[in-house]
Amino acid sequence: MDKTPPAITAHFPAADAVSLPLDTQVELAFSEGMDHTRTETALFISPTSPVECTWRGSRLHLSFPQGLKPDQTYLITLGTGARDLRGNALAQSFTLAFATGTQLNQGRIEGRVFSRHQPAGSAYVWAYGPELSDRHLLADPPDYRTQTGSDGRYNFSRLPAGAYRIAAFADADADQSWDAGEALALPAADLTLEEGAALPAGDLDLFPQGNPPPRLQRVQALDQQRLLLLFDREVALARTTLELSGLAVELLYQLPGDRRKLYARTAPQAAGKAYTISHLEVEGQPLKWREPVRGSSRPDQTPPSLVSTYPAAAGTLVSQDSLVLGFSEAMAPTELGEIWVAGDSTQTPAGRWRWQAPAVLAFVPQPPWAPGDHRLQGRTTALRDLAGLPLRDSLFTFNFTVSAPTCRLAGQVLSPTGTPIRAWVDARNTERSEQVQADAEGRFLFADLGPGTYRVFAFFDRNLNQEQDRGTLEPFLPSEPYTCLPEAVTLTASAVREGLELHLVAP
Repeated sequence: MDKTPPAITAHFPAADAVSLPLDTQVELAFSEGMDHTRTETALFISPTSPVECTWRGSRLHLSFPQGLKPDQTYLITLGTGARDLRGNALAQSFTLAFATGTQLNQGRIEGRVFSRHQPAGSAYVWAYGPELSDRHLLADPPDYRTQTGSDGRYNFSRLPAGAYRIAAFADADADQSWDAGEALALPAADLTLEEGAALPAGDLDLFPQGNPPPRLQRVQALDQQRLLLLFDREVALARTTLELSGLAVELLYQLPGDRRKLYARTAPQAAGKAYTISHLEVEGQPLKWREPVRGSSRPDQTPPSLVSTYPAAAGTLVSQDSLVLGFSEAMAPTELGEIWVAGDSTQTPAGRWRWQAPAVLAFVPQPPWAPGDHRLQGRTTALRDLAGLPLRDSLFTFNFTVSAPTCRLAGQVLSPTGTPIRAWVDARNTERSEQVQADAEGRFLFADLGPGTYRVFAFFDRNLNQEQDRGTLEPFLPSEPYTCLPEAVTLTASAVREGLELHLVAP
């Protein structure tokens, strides 16, 4: 089976050719027959220009129906998405620069794109410039375009001096353009490139924006005081409101582990009565639902149950972690009484219980957990659901280990424009997230993380709200500057990592 990657064996014009006529055509010769569609899809021409592709065997001819522009540097890039007829990819991307003027531009802009704080490969990056106008970002065609490598890095080379605006997106439907619902990353500032300079653009952080509204699939009465609303995707409870004609909604809630479902606690329903949704707004977006829901007279006779715990069996915590109980339905926030059961093999820790959500109860240790192994047993006989039913099994057990608070991460947030005194740094893994503010010199310290693998990132808090603001596309507002370590940091027991450097651009 042929697994040899294709290669470009010849090209016209020559690399770095200058003073080319405006009717010049480009030719790329390949070592073997190519998949025309996938090869043309991997082709980028900067600045963006109309082009016609013609194949003659294994040779690709590029002609420009509107002609080339005078005194212009062009860059032809063929990415590794190009494939031969057996699906083998180009081993490495290919670039060819030439100019219709007497010299080539030498400017360069480079940066990285991240998604969920990990390098984002194959993201599209668009650049507008060197003269910014009233064009709409990501809606109008860019002047320059490229894709990130597997390490999330990108660069625009052979650029003229001027002002540039950079944006990135994840092309989920492979149509080479941004569509609502696809993740995008907005810049922290416009860039000014001087002639022949290499300019760092900073890191871009992909996030969903313009997400289409969720679709309500079903509304169902579970019993005489509960409705279930099922959506086609996960929905956020925040900024969600529900009103029914003739039926009061007392509580909206979700259950642990399934955010596609939204539950409504209502006043007692009339059996068989048709109730209509008069107002539904999810994540700030109004939704329409015309089908009525029939009321139920069935009482809730199913006792609640404990469906999840954090940590799970034999988990590892750090000293300030809470213990969490998740229930199968909303619970009445009554006085809990004494929950912990003392025994020869179990402990009765000091702390307080608090409801994180109607179906989620957490125990906050006060003082923090001591290092070592812990075994706790509790009995929640005082707990009832909203219908007054007790738990099916009120006994629960936690077994976990608290690591000694000796894992440390330390470093500094650096900026070419000055000390980032409003930088927040986040160390995050699948179980926890810790955030600290860098000091006046940009130094930061995480002193009690516990073993694990962490992604470390930082942002410059322009508006002092302690949250990472990612800007808006329309109207355009820049994001807050962001940066991320490209590699995860793994901490074993008692590990100390110091000297980490995070570089923020254009705070």
